Amino acid sequence: MIGERRRLVVDRFEGDLAVVEVDGVGFVDLPRWLLPEGTREDDVLVATAREAADGAVTWEIRIDAEATAAAREEARSLVERLRRKDPGGDIVL
Repeated sequence: MIGERRRLVVDRFEGDLAVVEVDGVGFVDLPRWLLPEGTREDDVLVATAREAADGAVTWEIRIDAEATAAAREEARSLVERLRRKDPGGDIVL
């Protein structure tokens, strides 16, 4: 567990909770106060387990600005590709 790292992606906020995707596998609800100040939806976070000399385990959570920027660019690029393929107009069923 010590040194273990998790990749978290903030999906959305619901009141005092943050709905967070963990390692691309599933979602958990975390209290907002556990996240770094300024955390926004779609931010990528890195959580790392640390053990103190007294045996207490803590989790350090930080915003990964580089991974966040890359994920936002990938999403923007995907939306742009979809727009180019969209013929526009109404959908006929």
